[in-house]
Amino acid sequence: MSLFDREVVMFSPLPPRRSGIAAYSAELVAALGVRRRVLVVVERAADIVALPGAEVTCQAGYAAAGWLRALPHVYQLGNNAEHGFVLRACLRRPGVLVLHDPVLHHLVEELTLGVGDRDGYAAALAYGHGAGGRQVARLRELGVFSDAQRYRMPLHDRVVDASAGVLVHSAHAAARVHGTRQVPVRVVRHHVSPAVWQWDRVDQAMARRRLGLPAEVPVLLSLGFATAPKQLPLVLRALARLRDAGQDLRYVVGGAAEAALELPRLVTALGLQDRVVLTGWLEEDAFFAWTRAADLLVNLRFPVGGETSGTLTRALGMGLPALVFDHGPAAEWPDDVVFKIAFAADPLPGLIERLGALLRDRAGLAAQGRRAMLVSRATGSVALSAEAYLAAIRDWQE
Repeated sequence: MSLFDREVVMFSPLPPRRSGIAAYSAELVAALGVRRRVLVVVERAADIVALPGAEVTCQAGYAAAGWLRALPHVYQLGNNAEHGFVLRACLRRPGVLVLHDPVLHHLVEELTLGVGDRDGYAAALAYGHGAGGRQVARLRELGVFSDAQRYRMPLHDRVVDASAGVLVHSAHAAARVHGTRQVPVRVVRHHVSPAVWQWDRVDQAMARRRLGLPAEVPVLLSLGFATAPKQLPLVLRALARLRDAGQDLRYVVGGAAEAALELPRLVTALGLQDRVVLTGWLEEDAFFAWTRAADLLVNLRFPVGGETSGTLTRALGMGLPALVFDHGPAAEWPDDVVFKIAFAADPLPGLIERLGALLRDRAGLAAQGRRAMLVSRATGSVALSAEAYLAAIRDWQE
């Protein structure tokens, strides 16, 4: 790659890494590549893949070409160990930070406590929270800690301070970003995957035949890596109550799940074995097939760290309506695009009532899905994302 002023360096995992951000970056690069030559830096040589619209190298290749540091840099940063190399690179060479997850506490834990570095963890807490942060670190060593503290102490201050500017996907996330100095923050809506258009020629009946699903039974779907904040045990309990009330349904958990959730055990305990499908990790073609086959995406998240759901954006782009908590980034969708319920101290009764009403009106679900498809595709094209990235690079890096 030759050095000229129309090039960009982007640090990010790429497919086949099992990361929504990896898929997001690959789609974005294809659009950016129309306007600029892009070099994507992945973590290891084994991660190098062929990527249309870009060249790909690893950290070692990047380090060997010192002149690359003079180019504009973009960092795709998420809250898991896949992005540790991105965080470190951003601290070494400031650029445009794309903060997919304003809460980075889990990642910082992996990079410090995960390797026995208690002092590093304490220093990260102290950076944003002073003496109080160090006290939290000391108390944690004594066993005094709760998951809620991860969300109250997002630990993104240092990487924000090191950046030329920050891009986020929602107003909710923008409000959560803070540092010790003034760093510009802009909202760039999460784009709809260009792959959704390829599924317009596949209807629901075709997808159900392919997957062995009954034609007339309502199908609910949850997508992506299942963690505790995605509230799948709550959904299963609601579906068991609806089943007991005579509602026929199928529920598909499309993605791998944290072992601690013990979903197979819970499904069995609730007697839902004949109603629930646990797919495990889905390749992209299967991801879209299950999305096309479903009637409703159940995308409940609490607590919310400010992340925008890529699976929600993809589903809406395919015309699949969604049910979300009226909280966080998902609440920013208009009411005629997504169905919303309030998060209550006990959300189960409200969820049972709302799901029951929605499942009794499949025609209404389909109509909502059509509105969702039109709005999400009009406002979330990858070309619009690419333009916003280029504007940020021009304003903050050149």
